[in-house]
Amino acid sequence: MEHCGQFALLRRALRLPGFRQLRLAGDWILNWHERLPMLAFPKKQICLLGDAWQVRPDRGTPEEEIQKLGPAPDYESVLRMEESWCGRYVLLCGGRVFPDATGLLPVFYGAAGISSDCLLLAEEMGLAPRVHTCREVLNWMPGPCTHYPEISRLLPSQAYDLHSGACVSKPLFARDVPEYGDEDALIEGFSAFFCTGLQNLHAAYPRQKLLLALTGGYDSRTLFALAIRAGVPFDAFTLEHNHMLIGDLELPKQLCDRAGVRLISIERDRDAYSPARERAYTEHTAGLVRDEDRLFYAYGQYQRLLEPYGEALFLRSSIWETAVEFFPRMFDRDGPTEAFYTGMELTAPCPEREAADRYFAWCAAHPEDGIALCDRFYWEQRAGCWLSSIEQGFDLLEHGRTVQPLNSRLLLTLLFRFPREERLTKRHQVRIIEAACPALADIPFAGKRRRGETALTRAAGKLKKAAHRLQMLGLRKTVRLYAAKLSPAAGKTEKQTDTPT
Repeated sequence: MEHCGQFALLRRALRLPGFRQLRLAGDWILNWHERLPMLAFPKKQICLLGDAWQVRPDRGTPEEEIQKLGPAPDYESVLRMEESWCGRYVLLCGGRVFPDATGLLPVFYGAAGISSDCLLLAEEMGLAPRVHTCREVLNWMPGPCTHYPEISRLLPSQAYDLHSGACVSKPLFARDVPEYGDEDALIEGFSAFFCTGLQNLHAAYPRQKLLLALTGGYDSRTLFALAIRAGVPFDAFTLEHNHMLIGDLELPKQLCDRAGVRLISIERDRDAYSPARERAYTEHTAGLVRDEDRLFYAYGQYQRLLEPYGEALFLRSSIWETAVEFFPRMFDRDGPTEAFYTGMELTAPCPEREAADRYFAWCAAHPEDGIALCDRFYWEQRAGCWLSSIEQGFDLLEHGRTVQPLNSRLLLTLLFRFPREERLTKRHQVRIIEAACPALADIPFAGKRRRGETALTRAAGKLKKAAHRLQMLGLRKTVRLYAAKLSPAAGKTEKQTDTPT
C-alpha cells in the first residue's frame, strides 16, 4: 500500500515512498505524505495538516491566526482560534490533537501513536493487516471503535492528549457567534460567512479548478446557490450510477442552464470497471465504509472527470443533514430507543454494537447543549466516521481533492440557529437558496422515482429488504421496526432527505 495523502505521528521515521519527516517535542516524529498539505511552526510546536481556510472576514488565514498565538497557547485559545476555520485538517498544538469540525481528516490512535491511516497504524503496532467488512444496514464502522480492539478513532467532540494517551472533551459548537435579530438576518449572516469561506478557498488554491457535485436534492443546490452568490468560478458535475433518482438525472441541467454554469455528466461505463481499483479503495479505507464512492472510483468516473482539468477541488455537500434529525424515532431525550438497535440491526452482540454503546456512554458523560442526540449522532457518526472514510478514498486521486464547504464549527453552529420546524423539512435551505440565487426558486427538487424502477421492481426491493430484516431480527422485532417506520412521526423527515453528494 502507498498510504498516499496520509500522516502518522510516531516514535520513528517511516521509510515509505513520498513520505517526509519532522521531529517534534517529546521524541515524536511527524511523518506525512507529500500530497498532504502541511504547515509547521517549529518555535510554537504547532503543525497544521490538510486543507484549512477562514470563513470570517474579520480574521486572518489559519496560518496568520496561528502566528498570533503566544508561545504556550491554552486550550480555550486554540479552540476559539480554530472554530471559524473550514476544511479537512488536523491541528497538532500543545501536545494535543484537534480534528476539524466533523473529523473529515481521520485520526486513529493506539499504543504506537496516531495516524490518519488505520492500517498503517496497525502495522506499526505489529498487528496483522485486516480489512473491515461492513454490515448491510450500518455500512460504516461506528466510532470510537475500529475493527482492531487496540485502535480507536477520534470523534469530532474529542481532542487527543499525546502525553496521557487520553481523549478530552472538545465542544462541537463555536463559542464566538454573532446574534441575529430575525431569521432574515440569520440567513444573510450565515450566507455571508459561507461565501467568505468559498472566496478564501478559491484564493488559497487559485490553480485548482472548483468542481461542484450537483444532484436534484436540497443540499447540493444550497451549495450551488451560495457558490453563485460568492462569485467563485466553478463547473458543476454529476456522476451517474445504477440507482439514480430521475430528478438527479434531469434537474442539474435545468439548474445549470438557468444559472449559466457548465455541467459535466460522467456516465458509468460497465466495461471500465476495475476490481483492482475497488480493492485498492477498500484497502486504503480499511473497509471502514462501503458506499457508492468506491464504485465511482472503481469505474474510473472521477478519473475521467479530472482529465480536462488537471488539478481540481471537488466541492461536496454531504453534511447539511446534520441539522435535520435524519434518524427519526431512533432517539429520545434519554438516548437511543429500541428502534435504533433494530433499525441498525444491532440487537445481537457485535463490534458495531460495542462501538455504539461506547459512543453513547461518551455522549452521556460529555453532553452538548443545543443539539438533539439524533443530530449529534449524525454529526459524529454519519459525518465523523462514514463520511470521513469516504473522503479518505479521494486521497487515491493524484490530481483531485475533496472539500466540504460547510465543515466549520461556526457555520454548523449557525445552521442550528434556524427554527427546528424549518430544519426538519429543509425549509431553511430553501430560503437560503432563494436569497442567494432567486433565479432557481421555481425549479422543483428531486422526488423518489429512480431510473429504471417500476412498481414491480420497487415492490420486489421492499420484499427483499423485509426478508433480510426478518432473517436478521426475527418476526417480533421486524414488526416493531416497520410499525415505527409507518407512524406519522417517522415520515416527517424521510420525505425531505437528500441523497448524500
